[in-house]
Amino acid sequence: MLPSLQKLCRTAQKTAKTLLETPKKWLAALVALPVVACALPAVAQSAETAAQAAPDPTVSWWQAIILGLVQGLTEFIPVSSSAHLNIAHHFMGHDRELTFDVFLHVGTVAALVFYFRHDWKELLFNRAQRKMLGYILLACVPAAIVGFATREWQDTHPLFKDPRSNAIMLIVGGALLLLADKISAKKREIKDVSAKDAVLVGIGQACALIPGVSRSGATLTAGLFLGFKREDAMRFSFLMSLPIMLGAFAFEFRGLLEEGGLTSMDASPFAVFLGILASALSGLWAIAFLLNYLKTRDVTPFFVWRVVVAILVFALLAR
Repeated sequence: MLPSLQKLCRTAQKTAKTLLETPKKWLAALVALPVVACALPAVAQSAETAAQAAPDPTVSWWQAIILGLVQGLTEFIPVSSSAHLNIAHHFMGHDRELTFDVFLHVGTVAALVFYFRHDWKELLFNRAQRKMLGYILLACVPAAIVGFATREWQDTHPLFKDPRSNAIMLIVGGALLLLADKISAKKREIKDVSAKDAVLVGIGQACALIPGVSRSGATLTAGLFLGFKREDAMRFSFLMSLPIMLGAFAFEFRGLLEEGGLTSMDASPFAVFLGILASALSGLWAIAFLLNYLKTRDVTPFFVWRVVVAILVFALLAR
């Protein structure tokens, strides 16, 4: 099983490298992905609604794959996974408070662990890296505090659940990312991270609790405003995302156990497996793609992506 998974991971990384060597192909794919991710659920839901009076609130196997791909790609590419999942669920006729979503994060956490396994080995067992480990953990504190304080709002407030609010934040977050990229000095490297940098980037991560802001987008924006090179800001963002994602998953999973959520799973075990697998493989591809992309190219395509998705959401909701 493990050798097969490693082979799939290597294939994903090779695919990312191939796409980077053919700019026209990856740019076309980058612009087309959000349209497909959001339009396909809408088309599918229209077909289901025509066949039956009320939509099925459970996640089917093909919906699990789509949601897994959406989670894996948009968790790491700076376009907001929570907003894309909100939008996809809306057009699939699901309640956003799905137990299924908690398990999708298993895939993206697995992608992070696998891709940065050597980095984390150094951080955990090399004394020379203890300071950097401390900065990574410090950067997680703001999001942990804000996340705990706003937990009830995240389930009820329109800012967190309304697709229109998500679309607006996609545009706002994208505009700030583009501005940061244009004015950043882009001279500092990850070895130059200080405690002040960690706190400021951590505040950016806390802001990303609002769907549409994007965790990777907000932390990349903060890093660019602080003068870091794109790829170094992104690498620090990915490293600091693992502790907070593990903590968030543990918190949500404990809540599911306490509330008996696992006994009323909204998807079959097979659908959950497909969703996790799709999330892990697409997440691994997204990490490899983004780190290589940011070495030589700017963030304009991501801004375009966010605006296209926002316009598409408003257009579909106006129908």
